[in-house]
Amino acid sequence: MAAVTNTMKDTAGKATDKAEGVMSTVQNAASDAASYVGKQAGNLGSSVSGAVGDASSAVRDRVESGYNYVRDQGVSGIADDMASMIRRNPVPSVLVALGVGFLVARALRG
Repeated sequence: MAAVTNTMKDTAGKATDKAEGVMSTVQNAASDAASYVGKQAGNLGSSVSGAVGDASSAVRDRVESGYNYVRDQGVSGIADDMASMIRRNPVPSVLVALGVGFLVARALRG
């Protein structure tokens, strides 16, 4: 039982680290995209830049929200949420599991 708990803690730590890295990458990419589009769309003025800025802010907010969820809930909270979602939507959950299993099998075979 302790080994399972340690594995879950390690997995949670790795997920948190990965989420931090993804959040940083997305923030940088969104910022670069906003800057690039703003420069290329000089004729369109601030409306395009503002729209891209809004979009990059929305992406950054979503990634940050996901990171905070992983950090705050931990492995047990995420597992509880997943179990609840599977109970509410059993058929789509089975279909998703079959799809993921198929993709993993193809990846391991090819």
